[in-house]
Amino acid sequence: MVGLSVGMAMACVVVVYVGATVQASIGIGLGMIASPVLAIADPDFIPVAIILVVVPLTVTVAWIDRTHIEKRQVGFALVGRLPGVVAGAAVVAALSDQVLGVMVAVSVLIAVAASLTGRLFSPTDWSLMVAGLASGFAATTTGVGGPPMALTYQNSDPATMRSTISAFFSFGAVMSLAALAMAGQIGTRQWQLSALLLPAVILGIVTARLVKDHLQPSVVRPAVLVICTIAATALLIQTF
Repeated sequence: MVGLSVGMAMACVVVVYVGATVQASIGIGLGMIASPVLAIADPDFIPVAIILVVVPLTVTVAWIDRTHIEKRQVGFALVGRLPGVVAGAAVVAALSDQVLGVMVAVSVLIAVAASLTGRLFSPTDWSLMVAGLASGFAATTTGVGGPPMALTYQNSDPATMRSTISAFFSFGAVMSLAALAMAGQIGTRQWQLSALLLPAVILGIVTARLVKDHLQPSVVRPAVLVICTIAATALLIQTF
């Protein structure tokens, strides 16, 4: 299956399904959960294939919850994202798959550590621009762009967080893909790999619509952090 063993391909599909379900429910999760596993399976997944499948996911979530989107905040975050995207595309074009694998693992572990600090953030104009910059660079290099925005919105209303972050990612993913295309990083292989993952994303969106009102943050958050830590650690071990 697109150059992968059946078992590995199915593992990729399952982890993307879980990540898509979490992200469609709370606003982030796909990159943190899936990127380390995808990087182990095939470096060509990172970052293009995962960004490609993020687009239909975030557009759908943003549209469903569109009445809760804070448009002004999305604008400030996108202003910050632009230089991060440009820098990220240049880094991807210059680094080897091994180095990018390490970056994926480290970025996930940093995100886990940041989420455990308990520090309070709020979506001010300045914090949104900084978060947008960090998210743009991280997403374009590793496919893990959610944590900076999630930290900024961690004390916001869940619907506002989910919808506004999804709107930001919808535009931001297009920006990242445009920059990566200009850097020569998008080819037939990346489209094939994204096609493998797309059904899992669609199923995750459907599942999230059924379960998002029943998910307990006290259960979901620790489970996501454990999954991310294990996957990122496994990727570091494999890389070295």
